Amino acid sequence: MEDEETPKTRDIARRPGEMVKPGEIIGIPGMEEWRLADRRTWNLLLMNAWSDRLEDPAAEFTISLSELRGLHDSNDRLKQSLKTLQTTLVVARLPNGTIRTVQMLGGTDLDDSDRARGVLVYEFSKKLVPLLRDSEIYARMEVKVLSSFTSKYALSLYEAVAARINLRRTTEEIDIDMLRSWLGVEKKKLNRWPDLHRFAVQVAVAEVNALSPYDVEIEPVKRGRKVASVRVSWAKKEPHSPAERAAALEANRHRAGRKARIQGTAESVVRELSENEIEQGYKAAASICRIDKHAAYADWRGMVDGLPVKPSNPAGHFVDFCRKRAQQIA
Repeated sequence: MEDEETPKTRDIARRPGEMVKPGEIIGIPGMEEWRLADRRTWNLLLMNAWSDRLEDPAAEFTISLSELRGLHDSNDRLKQSLKTLQTTLVVARLPNGTIRTVQMLGGTDLDDSDRARGVLVYEFSKKLVPLLRDSEIYARMEVKVLSSFTSKYALSLYEAVAARINLRRTTEEIDIDMLRSWLGVEKKKLNRWPDLHRFAVQVAVAEVNALSPYDVEIEPVKRGRKVASVRVSWAKKEPHSPAERAAALEANRHRAGRKARIQGTAESVVRELSENEIEQGYKAAASICRIDKHAAYADWRGMVDGLPVKPSNPAGHFVDFCRKRAQQIA
């Protein structure tokens, strides 16, 4: 009896709240210069397009600018991000062994780009699609976790681990150049191990452990006095364990102050607002757009608790926060 054919990414059904990403384009050279927002943008574009239509060479995909705008301060920044994706070439190996050089994003049209309610029409190169759809190694990743990282190194490490989490092995020794690719460290940056460890490795491991369902450890392996390679270990957190619940809770909190909370330096010294003060924030927002005041208050608490300098007027600070949230939604 013949063995069943190994499933490929085109056969994988994406669950609600997750994206599927092929292993061939995770942690490969070529994307080191991508900022955190660039990586999130590309992931959103892929997730939005993920369907059988990807295999149609004439297919175009549409996404609202408001969905992408959450990653950028302005449409100008979004345009720069799209240009970065379009001018990035990566070299990857197809499942049949072919070495392919491919552009990460094809042509785009911005409709009414001066308004938040405009749309982006885009396409992927037909040469890229086999890498996306024919892969036998892939990562399932939670969109909420992907959007929670404050470091591009952490996002990159999460992707690399997610692509390996279901392998039989739970550890891998890699050289420093491969580690830099896994983390997306720019060329000519952090060339000394102490700098790489402090500003990339430690940051990435701390955020992945704090925000994702995985536990990761990266240990240096020395030859003499020099760090020649690292040993990367990974495991899934126990379902419903305190560690898994804490990670899920942090991933759903406001990103502001996250670094301080992860490092254990955040202090919750801002007083709780009264119901009347919360209502004032809601009314200030309602003149622009209706918002969920309880969700807004929870997000505001998460933000101010992580601020190094606490607001002297918490009630007024919350009103301003609600106005800004309403303006972003409107």
